[in-house]
Amino acid sequence: MPYSATRAMQALELLALHPLAAPQVAASLAVDARTARRLLKRLCDDGWLTRSDDRRRVYTPTLRVAALAGEVVRRAALADAAAPHVLELAARLGAPAHLMIPSYRWVLCIVHSEGAETRRGIHEVLPCHATAAGKALLGRRGDWRESVLAAPLARSTARTLVAPEAVREASAAASARGYATEDGELRDGARSVAAPVCVAGEFIAALSAGVPEGRTLDGAGRIVAGCARRLGDALADR
Repeated sequence: MPYSATRAMQALELLALHPLAAPQVAASLAVDARTARRLLKRLCDDGWLTRSDDRRRVYTPTLRVAALAGEVVRRAALADAAAPHVLELAARLGAPAHLMIPSYRWVLCIVHSEGAETRRGIHEVLPCHATAAGKALLGRRGDWRESVLAAPLARSTARTLVAPEAVREASAAASARGYATEDGELRDGARSVAAPVCVAGEFIAALSAGVPEGRTLDGAGRIVAGCARRLGDALADR
């Protein structure tokens, strides 16, 4: 993908989280402010973004982005195959479950299940270093991990891992175990587990679920790892 197209996609991912001004986009993408402004103007001209008229001059994605993302997710074989496994995971652990994919410096939920209901679509975007799903994938995607760690990491709670070496150690431990854990790193008191989904040697996604009181992280981790293996096998057979 050409450099300009890569930066355009990264900018859209950033702005999908919240509106930002050009200097903020420039800092996040590690480009100079003039380059960021040219990129954002082009995306506005093409109908992907709008810019506010107030003094902040922040950029926001248009519904064109939402329509494209929603259509991609609806048609994705991954989301179709994952839906029953996400539903099973939610039922077995008695907590919300998700299918997460890597997205620049985050993990993006494209299948969400809570109770007997499963929803496909863009559910939420979370920082990869502060989540079980992110750590499960960081341990298996070395180039992505190092690109994430090249920039400062934001702290969500007092327990968030922000030192690059600590994130490397946690993701390596997750790879060795077969599942990652999260204990108050994204939200105080919240726990979750996740395991990567492998198809033809490539780790393309992670299954993740919350862990309610009364369950151990290790016990829940073994359950999610089993679901992830079955999903990988189902995708390989397609």
